Amino acid sequence: MTRLATCLLAVMLPTALLLPAAAHAEEVVTADPAADVLALGPTEQGGGDLDNLLPAPENLTADVVRTTVDHRASRLRVRLDLRDLGRSRTYFAVLEVRTPDGSFEVETENLGRRAEVDMTRRSRAIECRRLHAAGNQASSRVTVTIPTACLGDPRWVQVGAGVASVETVTSADGAEEMVVLADDAHRAGEVRERIALGPKVRRG
Repeated sequence: MTRLATCLLAVMLPTALLLPAAAHAEEVVTADPAADVLALGPTEQGGGDLDNLLPAPENLTADVVRTTVDHRASRLRVRLDLRDLGRSRTYFAVLEVRTPDGSFEVETENLGRRAEVDMTRRSRAIECRRLHAAGNQASSRVTVTIPTACLGDPRWVQVGAGVASVETVTSADGAEEMVVLADDAHRAGEVRERIALGPKVRRG
C-alpha cells in the first residue's frame, strides 16, 4: 500500500494521460482533470477502508492538474501543478519512482510551508544528498528534485504522484470535523491502494 492510501486511513483513525505510454524524451507532461479530488467518507463496519471516498470537486489544494517529469543525466525533477497550494499543517505529496532496477518512494510533507522530503526503498530509508522539495505559493507548484545517483542512474523512469491534505471544516450543526482530501495525479476521480504510474521518461 502506498503512503497516499496509508495516510488517508491513518489520519482518520486518467485515463487523463496526454502522452503515449513510452516517451523518448527527457521531459514529459501529463494532465489530470480538475475537480477530481476525493474526500474520505464514513466507512461501514466490515467495509474496505477506501470504499467510501466521496467526490470533493470544490477542493483546490489537493487537486493536481499537471505533472512534469524532467529526466536528465544528473537529476530527476518532478513538478506538480495544483489548482491552489494551500497551507494545511498536514499536507503531503507522495511519488513512486519506478526504474529498471526497482521502485523508490519519495514523500514530501508540509508542502505549503517549509517542505520536508525523504526517500525510501523497500521501506528502508535512503540517504540522498541534494534531495530537495519546495512549494511555490504564487504558481501553486510543488517541485521535487532527486539526484539520479540516488536512483542508480537509471536509463528511464516512471513516476506516479499523489497529493493529500487534512483540513478542519465546520459542519452544518456547527461541529468541527477533520476531512482528508486526496488526488492521484494519473487517475481521474479515483484513489487506489497503489499510485498509478505515468509514462516512461528516458534520460535526456
